[in-house]
Amino acid sequence: MIITVTSYKGGVGKTTTAIHLAAYLQRLAPTLLVDGDAIRSATKWSQRGGDQGLPFKVVTHAQMIGHIRNYKHIIIDTEGNPTDDDFKDLASNCDMLVIPAVPESVATDGLTHTLAKLQELGNKTHRVLLTMVPPKPRTEGQQLRDMLNAEGIPIFTTEIPRLAAFEKAAAEGVPVYGVKDDRNAGRAWDAYVAAGREIENG
Repeated sequence: MIITVTSYKGGVGKTTTAIHLAAYLQRLAPTLLVDGDAIRSATKWSQRGGDQGLPFKVVTHAQMIGHIRNYKHIIIDTEGNPTDDDFKDLASNCDMLVIPAVPESVATDGLTHTLAKLQELGNKTHRVLLTMVPPKPRTEGQQLRDMLNAEGIPIFTTEIPRLAAFEKAAAEGVPVYGVKDDRNAGRAWDAYVAAGREIENG
């Protein structure tokens, strides 16, 4: 299975999502993460953790061809604001396109642009994942979900909460379940497990 994580908007949790979906899928079968981001966010995350950091292999886009035959699952992390041609290639060469979306007005503008491009392409493989969702009583997450549902946009049931544990995971170079001394680390990981199960179950 090839899963591409992309959006025209940066800062929506693409690398965090790619890392944690790869960590989930690695528990099912050998999984490769392809770092297609120009600033190599996933590669740097991996390097910070050293040999004990991430439980899967991370390679650059250029290195991918030499590795993909050895893995059942491929997760592709992409850079923000791809060209239209790159976006078309990404959308048409995967089994699922995961679109992270933060429920705030600026990020929603980027989501609207991304979804419009997918509609132009006639893409049927995408699904929106709400990320960095603020806790209740704030309602931005539910408002965005309601808007997407009203427009018939495919969306994960799972939401990824806004938690400092994810920033700690990136700093330590580990999946969030490896973060010590953060009482929300388990909750953060459970959210991505739930997202991974949705992918697994189609």
